[in-house]
Amino acid sequence: MRRLPSLNALRAFEAGARHLSFTRAARELSVTQTAISHQVRQLEDQLGVRLFERRTRELRLTPPGSILYPAVAQSLDAMAEAVARVRATPAQTPLTVSVAPTFGARWLAQRLGRFWRAHPDVALRLHHSIRLVDLARDEVDLAVRWGRGDWPGVESERLMGAHVTPLCSPCLLEGGHPLVAPGDLRHHTLIQEQDSNEWAEWLAASGVDDIEPLRGPVIDDPNVIIELTIAGDGVMLGSPEVMAPEIKAGKLVAPFAGDPDPAFAYYLVYLPGTLKQPDAAAFRDFLKREAGLSE
Repeated sequence: MRRLPSLNALRAFEAGARHLSFTRAARELSVTQTAISHQVRQLEDQLGVRLFERRTRELRLTPPGSILYPAVAQSLDAMAEAVARVRATPAQTPLTVSVAPTFGARWLAQRLGRFWRAHPDVALRLHHSIRLVDLARDEVDLAVRWGRGDWPGVESERLMGAHVTPLCSPCLLEGGHPLVAPGDLRHHTLIQEQDSNEWAEWLAASGVDDIEPLRGPVIDDPNVIIELTIAGDGVMLGSPEVMAPEIKAGKLVAPFAGDPDPAFAYYLVYLPGTLKQPDAAAFRDFLKREAGLSE
């Protein structure tokens, strides 16, 4: 721990020692001569030594003052140089991208390294949220949303097809209530990622009207949802495209064929004019390229 006198006292001492005049030091620091004299006196009291010999119309450094002056002057010069460099460095505005937790954890996370290596100077801030963000209010530059791409007030570009369908452990295809048709979901726990109508919409589109869609637990951590589903403790709604690693590994299966609403996809959305920012345009190009490779 550094035990140092106050910066104001050191500045007053350095200016007085450099000019050998409290009057000129006061003029340089835009304070009164009395203030300079008071700061120096405080410093001397703290150190227990006299730093100046005060004579009529003459100011001289004492031996302790001669030892202290070059060190203080060098330190203040270094601080001034560092402050000047910081002020000359333009502030970097972060690029804020909002994505759904499952999309971020299972699709985007596997690809972000390629963006960082190509664009190391982009200050990327990735925001995971299960709610639909307001781009202007929440100061979000880009967002990835699942839907039909017809949201008002924003530009939208289709990234990749991503139909949402029930996903479960292979063990639920067997046993007393195997998942063969959508109606069999009545015998299983429906895991909700958010307090929404996703299950209600899927069941309605599949012609199932006798299952309560919101009866299952609501969990906002996609990793917990996936682990519960893999363990056979429930059925989640998910995208086979996003969950491809777990499906290829045989940990999850999509028990029902077909897609009740193929119009749904993942879209990149942003406010008009956003792509004029080079960082936003670079991330948009990266997402489009990666999405094209994954389809």
